[in-house]
Amino acid sequence: MLQVHLRNAPFKSLALLDYRDAHNMIIRGSKVAEFKWKFIIPDSLAENSEFMMLIVPEKDTAANAYRQIRFTHSLAQRKTIITNIGVQDKMNFIEAEYREKVLFEKENVSFMLGRPDSVITGNLICDDFELVLKKDSSDITVRTLDPYFAWFEDGNINTTYSKNLESYVSLSKQFPSSRYLITYLALNIPRFKTRKDIKKVYQNFSSKFRQSKWAKRIENYLANDFQNISLQNLTSKKKEPIIPDSSKYNLLIFSASWCVPCIEEIPVLKKLNQDLKQKINFTNICMDNEKGIKGFQSILSKNEVSWRTLYAFPELEKVTDLFSVRSIPLNILIHPDGHMEVLDVRKQSDQQKLYHIK
Repeated sequence: MLQVHLRNAPFKSLALLDYRDAHNMIIRGSKVAEFKWKFIIPDSLAENSEFMMLIVPEKDTAANAYRQIRFTHSLAQRKTIITNIGVQDKMNFIEAEYREKVLFEKENVSFMLGRPDSVITGNLICDDFELVLKKDSSDITVRTLDPYFAWFEDGNINTTYSKNLESYVSLSKQFPSSRYLITYLALNIPRFKTRKDIKKVYQNFSSKFRQSKWAKRIENYLANDFQNISLQNLTSKKKEPIIPDSSKYNLLIFSASWCVPCIEEIPVLKKLNQDLKQKINFTNICMDNEKGIKGFQSILSKNEVSWRTLYAFPELEKVTDLFSVRSIPLNILIHPDGHMEVLDVRKQSDQQKLYHIK
C-alpha cells in the first residue's frame, strides 16, 4: 500500500500511472482525508515500480493541459527533482508540501495517453511538491540521494566514471535492501565498463530481492551468459541471431519510426558504417509495435540505410529486458568478449571510440 499526503494540493483527485505498461495501467487513489490518498498496489506492479509516477487523472480543460506530480528536495545547495516513484515494503508513505506549478508547452504527452510508442505533443503541467523526509530507507528517501543511480550521468560534468562508481558502491552498502537500487543497477548494466565494476555494487545487496527478475538479469550478465536471441530480418523475413559474428564488434542501434532523435542520427550512422563496416557489424533493432513497422521501413528506404534491420516485435519485452532499453535512441557496442557498452554516436568522443577499434 502507498499513502500520499500532498499538503495544499491544487487538485481533487490523484492517480498512479505505470507509464511503461502496455495498457497504461492507472490506479486511482482513494481519498482518505483532505490532501491524503491511499493506493492499493498489486505485487505484480510493485516489482516494476520504478516506472510509476503520480498524475492528476483528469485533463485540466482550463489550461488545456495534462498534469503530473514531481517531488523536489534540496541537499547541499543542490536541488533534486524526482518524477518516478516506487514502493519498498508493504506500507509506503510520501509526504510533501505544494510549491508551484510549471507549464511545459508542446511536450511529448504520449505516456499520459497510453501511447508510449508514439509522439503526441500537448501542454504539460508539473505540480512540484517539496518532500518532507524521514531518516529511513524508504523508496523516496533513497531516490533523493541519487535519482539517476547507475546512469553515470547526473548533470555534473566534473564527475568522473570512477567517482560515480564509488558513489554507487557507497549507496548499495548504505541501503543493501533497496528495491530501487537493485532495479536501476539491472536497468543500466551496459553503462558499466566492466563486469568487475558491476560486481562491486551488486555484491553489497542483501538477499531481499535476490530472487527478482532484476537480480537474475544481473547474475546472468556477471556469469557472461549472453543470450544471442534471434529476431526477424527485414529483407529475408527469416529469423537471425542479433549477433551474427561474435568474433567481431557489433553495434546495435535501437530505433523506432516515432523517435525523432533516432531519425536525426541516421546520417551520422551512415558515415560510421561507410568507414567502419569492415571492423563493426551494424544492426538496427526496430522497437516499433506491429502498426509502426511499415513506417519504419519507409524511413529506412527514404534514408537509404544499407545495414540490416531486425524487428523486436513481437519480442519487445524480451529485447527490452535483455538490453536494458530505457529509452531510444540507444546504441550498444557488443565487444567480442560479450561486454556491452552504451554509446551516443552523436558525440564526437564516442565516434572516436569506434574509429579506434582495431
